[in-house]
Amino acid sequence: MGKGLRHLISSNRRRDLQIAMATLYQEIDMNKFLLASSVLALAGSASADIVYSGDLGLTVSSGDAAIDVSIGDNTWQFGVLIGGPLDYTFVTALNEGAGLFVPIANEFSARNFAAGDNIGTFTSVLNMYPLGPGGSTNINLTMHDYVSGEGTFDASGTGFVGFGFGGGIDFNYGWMQFTLDVDANSGSHSITLVDFAYNDEVNGSIEVGAIPAPGAIALLSIAGLAGRRRRNG
Repeated sequence: MGKGLRHLISSNRRRDLQIAMATLYQEIDMNKFLLASSVLALAGSASADIVYSGDLGLTVSSGDAAIDVSIGDNTWQFGVLIGGPLDYTFVTALNEGAGLFVPIANEFSARNFAAGDNIGTFTSVLNMYPLGPGGSTNINLTMHDYVSGEGTFDASGTGFVGFGFGGGIDFNYGWMQFTLDVDANSGSHSITLVDFAYNDEVNGSIEVGAIPAPGAIALLSIAGLAGRRRRNG
């Protein structure tokens, strides 16, 4: 076989190899793009409806004024009520269209949910403002009574209050995370709103403690950086 023919065959093989490698790189980039798009779509579908407050750390101690919390167009309030024989932590709703979940057998206390519980249409019992039996006057829902030592929440510890807002048969549901604490030296106590979240889809349920995870976006950023490094290398 002559040198010219061998050179032609070798050149054709190199060209075919270059075309094949270029096609392979395009397929790898396309697969990476499709994978990233799938991850982003999955993350969006899983968390797009959850509105999360972020870390709040709003604290009311014994003797402090209560704090109002606005969620959507509604307002709730929490604090420590002290006066005469009264000494308890509480949460309450302040306007029509806002409500809180209570235990079935105790409409004067706030229900304490555990992380992982589900709050939604079939969660009982959502009491709407004005809170209290008969619905004629608004009351504070007790979380822990420091006089009797009773309550749906421990004197010190963390729990979740379930809330809803809306009207008729259409409601949005959410949770607030609270931490109660007692100062061993002074005996004073405090309540802290850690964070809250709600589902902005009407009648959509929410898992207590669940928040939108930014992991997929971070993963996409890392994948993009790795891709640029490969190309630059």
